[in-house]
Amino acid sequence: MKKKSKQSSPIIKRARTRRHGQLYAVVKEMSGGSRMVAFCEDGLTRMIRIGGKLKKRMWCRRDDLIIIQPWVVQSDKKADLVYRYLPAQRNWMIRNNKIPEELNIW
Repeated sequence: MKKKSKQSSPIIKRARTRRHGQLYAVVKEMSGGSRMVAFCEDGLTRMIRIGGKLKKRMWCRRDDLIIIQPWVVQSDKKADLVYRYLPAQRNWMIRNNKIPEELNIW
């Protein structure tokens, strides 16, 4: 007996929102060594670090929308990556005006 295959549309998970002290950013350049340069919503360009726990799980590319957590020291220069939006989530955020206008580069 053959099983019927169901055609399912891609499921879009609920997009994560930022928490206190976190910022939206767009990746501008990959620097290597789990580091990248990103343009943040407050107008600053920061060096972003992917922490050890997320290093193998979270692959980023240029022009990805991300959430960052600025460092306590050197908060205007460096930050840690918290979350990367998938393309479908990013499109949903743009359609629903959830991100600042200066980051909407698409």
